[in-house]
Amino acid sequence: MRKLGIFGLGVAAWMAAAAPATATENWKLATAAQPGSVLYDVITAFIEDFNREMNGEIEMEFQFVGNEQEMTQQVIRGRLQMGATSLAGAGVAVPEGTVMNLPYAWENDAERAFVTDEFVLPVLQDLYAAKGLMLYEVADVGWNDVVCTFACLTPADVDGIKARISPSPASKIFWQRMQANGVQMPLSEAWPALETGLVVAADLPFLYYITTPAAQSAPHYVLTRHYHHPSAWIINARLYNGLTDKQKEILARVKPDTAETRQLVADTEKPKMAEFVAQGGFVHELTEEQRSKWAELVIPGQQEMVDVIGGRAQEVYDAIQEGKKAWAAKNN
Repeated sequence: MRKLGIFGLGVAAWMAAAAPATATENWKLATAAQPGSVLYDVITAFIEDFNREMNGEIEMEFQFVGNEQEMTQQVIRGRLQMGATSLAGAGVAVPEGTVMNLPYAWENDAERAFVTDEFVLPVLQDLYAAKGLMLYEVADVGWNDVVCTFACLTPADVDGIKARISPSPASKIFWQRMQANGVQMPLSEAWPALETGLVVAADLPFLYYITTPAAQSAPHYVLTRHYHHPSAWIINARLYNGLTDKQKEILARVKPDTAETRQLVADTEKPKMAEFVAQGGFVHELTEEQRSKWAELVIPGQQEMVDVIGGRAQEVYDAIQEGKKAWAAKNN
């Protein structure tokens, strides 16, 4: 019996020595982005860099989740480790973040980037942390514009029509101000709704729009530029806090460069629009006068939107206003 026991201990020791020192931890990065979109390309490049640098300690894979609200909840619960969503999609958990979608809030991209990074980001990080999320990065999805099954170039064209409203308060206030009959639904339900005529309009960022069935069922894209979609890269906070210092350093090192990502979105849009038109789609440019007709109906609703969101929404709004003043002082 003693010899058998010694033999057994020897086998156990051999097996322990042969086994890897640490098992690979598996992560999933979830997003609604699809192949053909800039965000998808940025995410897949990030996953490659992450896996290479982690050297087997953590292995990340792409996970498509069409419903951003559900995806955000799954990251909070830890069933998904990481996600990339619009701030509107994450609004189910952090509604105050959707103040960043405030219609007609920005003079230009440079102002928006400055205000976001220097004034709003710290507030957002605190809000996300309170919900169990580490806000890893705020990058770009693009500008939201109106899409229709017909050429809807003026507010009068959409008065009384049925339009898909996203869960974002910005989308709701926009369509209400246009006097449209809004139907709120997640992205996954928007495509069949447009195809069957349940709704005849929606608002989407172009580089995402062209990867969806909406590009065929609602081929008229109208450049209202009524609000902007930042993208929120989120990590389950408990999981992030459990990483080693080395792993956190790797995460910081492989994070996509925010300025480069924003520029990539800007540089890609026009060529993609030209392709879309060549394939039979319609991109309707608006003059400043035409665009102002949309804006003048919506801007009076900005404070109403902030009030409806509640919580610390006013704090986010105030940070935006402070940043806009700093930008104006810097550039005058």
